[in-house]
Amino acid sequence: MMITIPKLKNNGIVAFLMVLIITIGYLSYQNASDYAELKNVFDLEKKELEMELNIVIKDYEDVSFNKNEVSLKLRDELHKIIKLRDTIQNLKAIDYGLIRFYRKRIANLAKQNKILFTQIDSLNHINNELETKNDSVKEVLLEKESQNTQLKSKNYFLGQEKKVLKEKIAVAEIIEISSIKVEAMKKKRSNRYTSTSRSSKTDAFKVEFNLLENKIITEGVKPIYIQIMDENKNIVAPSKEVKLKNREKILSSDILMAEYHNKQLSVISFVNVNRENIKRGSYFIKVFVDGVFSGNSIVKLK
Repeated sequence: MMITIPKLKNNGIVAFLMVLIITIGYLSYQNASDYAELKNVFDLEKKELEMELNIVIKDYEDVSFNKNEVSLKLRDELHKIIKLRDTIQNLKAIDYGLIRFYRKRIANLAKQNKILFTQIDSLNHINNELETKNDSVKEVLLEKESQNTQLKSKNYFLGQEKKVLKEKIAVAEIIEISSIKVEAMKKKRSNRYTSTSRSSKTDAFKVEFNLLENKIITEGVKPIYIQIMDENKNIVAPSKEVKLKNREKILSSDILMAEYHNKQLSVISFVNVNRENIKRGSYFIKVFVDGVFSGNSIVKLK
């Protein structure tokens, strides 16, 4: 007689194990599928956070950093945001708690950004106003500079005109003279003088000229200086040292005082000399009227 009970029992265990294996396999597959789905969602959340941070980073990078307090604060915030983005990029574990934590941090950063960028807008507005005022000031300064240049140019030309006018007045106030006639004179026994061309017989020089009419100059007594010089530039019959209007000092051979009334006036200078001191050669005569050089002449003696 055969016993079959143990066989049935073994078959039941096998069936149970098969069901258990299938159940475990299904649950594993289900868990793997759920995990893959969760991982995809987590990765998507990470990418969204990174994109948001990249946008914020670009906003910061578009701002020019100066050395003022707000710009330095922006620079610090930018470093924090870049560090936060790098931290999120390196997240590997699926932890929604971290995602929620970082979302809160990003929300706080957004609030801070709003405040900071509002300050930047305000500063930019102030800077624009200052630049506008600065441009206005520059325009005013350029206009003033142009006016100053024009005034300098005008003053220069006025100065030149004044100089020319002064020179004309100075010329107008000079008493001009006619041509100068010079004669060497010898003294006769009768004490009368006659003209000579010989140096050995010269006892005097006679200098004649006219003061010409001048309606502008002030009338009155005008000093006249006669200077006679030999070829060696020695003054003949030096009388007195006098000062001219240009402050030059000269030795004169004769000094005359003429009463001038703006009309033509004849002048004669008679300079006595020692004939022993007169040598043959040329003698130069200069005339100074009222302290100004007026003309010259020359006489040659044998």
